Amino acid sequence: CLCSSFTYSHYLTPSLTSFDGAITTQLQPHPQRAFCFEVTFLLQHPQLISLASQKPPLHFHPYQEEYMEVLEGQLGLEASGHQRVIGAEDGEVCVKPWEHHRLYPIVGPNAGTRTRFLLSGAETAEAFRLDVGFFQNWYGYQDEVVMRGGKMDIIQVMCVSEIPRYAACIPLCFTLARPLA
Repeated sequence: CLCSSFTYSHYLTPSLTSFDGAITTQLQPHPQRAFCFEVTFLLQHPQLISLASQKPPLHFHPYQEEYMEVLEGQLGLEASGHQRVIGAEDGEVCVKPWEHHRLYPIVGPNAGTRTRFLLSGAETAEAFRLDVGFFQNWYGYQDEVVMRGGKMDIIQVMCVSEIPRYAACIPLCFTLARPLA
């Protein structure tokens, strides 16, 4: 399996650890969202330092707004070609459906020791939505390819990307990905 597995803490809160412990994600209750995670980046972890010049892939979600709220530290956000650094003073920031974006840690001498933020998604009735399974595969796939030298796998890419949902332009991906996802 290419994905890191969720484990349960003594509070029965599912958590996911990736990049050799540099990133921890814990599921949190949220009454108005499809999901809510508290994500922690350990900024002085050797894995994050070694990857500081790289960013995760740009992606988008066709059906849901994605929300992030920094609780501690700073978070890099690139959305629709614009980069910014967000912090607790920015409150909750929303990325709209279809907006290409990525989140990344700000690593450097003045960055502090960790960044903590809430990541959540709006409710939707659509079958292909952001949820625990999506993020388990998203972090797990990046962990496998970046950290372990794994090979890109077209099935895994289709399961964690929005290519299958953008089927009007790529009918073959749509045909293959929907049953496989």
